Amino acid sequence: MTSREALQVVVHPLPKVIFFYPIWIASLLFTLLPDPGGLSGQIWMGLFFFNLLVIVADFNEDRSLIMALGGIATVLALLYFGVLGSVGAWLGDLTPVMNHTFYSVMFGGFSLIYLIVLIRSRFDYWTFRPNEVVHRGGLFPRMKRYSTEDLRWDKEVPDVLERLLLGSGRIILTTPHEKHPVVIEHVVRIGRIDDRIADLLGVKAVVQTETAPR
Repeated sequence: MTSREALQVVVHPLPKVIFFYPIWIASLLFTLLPDPGGLSGQIWMGLFFFNLLVIVADFNEDRSLIMALGGIATVLALLYFGVLGSVGAWLGDLTPVMNHTFYSVMFGGFSLIYLIVLIRSRFDYWTFRPNEVVHRGGLFPRMKRYSTEDLRWDKEVPDVLERLLLGSGRIILTTPHEKHPVVIEHVVRIGRIDDRIADLLGVKAVVQTETAPR
């Protein structure tokens, strides 16, 4: 790591489509199978609906607990009425039909989307430095600078599923120079990024202490 890299942290906010990466990987794997049968279709559809669930709503700790308890209650109810086996058999009989063409098209489509996301993230990002935070956006960069004086940043992980998939969360910047907080959404590996920002702005505090007049 160069001295310049050590004195800054670059944050790339990403769109929610990144959470579809299990579908992207599954499509590649099933493309490579010699004969993707019904089980492959069941797995793919299960991942697809799981990914839809991830992006539809934020599942915080309370909602996740309610969802888990609801699932357990449903299974117990099915056991009580003796229909759990029938429901399992019905689900097992569902055999979505997908072939190599379907999986290869899905993999290619998601690959193209992720390439666009990667390119876009190179032109829309945040740079944290000891004395300022800079937001660059657009092909012809528009820049906005925020002083780190009186700047507060908060780390939030509002969705348990997003945290499980990519360790994703948001960074909220609050400064007296802005009417509303600035939110940086879907920061991957938010814990590591937060630690690096803390170390970076900690360097600023040490420098100020050492250079203060006695």
